[in-house]
Amino acid sequence: MGTTLILNISSVCKSQPPKKETSKQQTSNQLLMRDKLTQMNGALEGLTLNNFDQAQESAKTLGMISRATSWHIADPTPRYLRLSKNFQEQTADLERHAKEQNADAATLDLVRINVTCLQCHQHMREHADQRK
Repeated sequence: MGTTLILNISSVCKSQPPKKETSKQQTSNQLLMRDKLTQMNGALEGLTLNNFDQAQESAKTLGMISRATSWHIADPTPRYLRLSKNFQEQTADLERHAKEQNADAATLDLVRINVTCLQCHQHMREHADQRK
């Protein structure tokens, strides 16, 4: 029964396949955001299954992706820059806590990362609406 439960949890945590674009090619930013989502799911799966190496690797990759995306934002606002810095610090915290196998701290880091992602995406939507 334990194995079945682990397999079920594992299948729930895996990312959904990307939706097929029929009329346009995805931008580099969209691809990076898709990669971020995949890594977030990898970190969640790693923590859920006590696979701290997976969680640590996903956190490291998230930090690298975040630093790469800073080159793709055409009009970074002060709030975007602050949220981006927070995200990078949070991924470093997750990487460290996963390395230390501190499940409680790593779980809180992942929650903080999720909140920061949602705040940033909301901010970018509002900023885009203001520029119209």
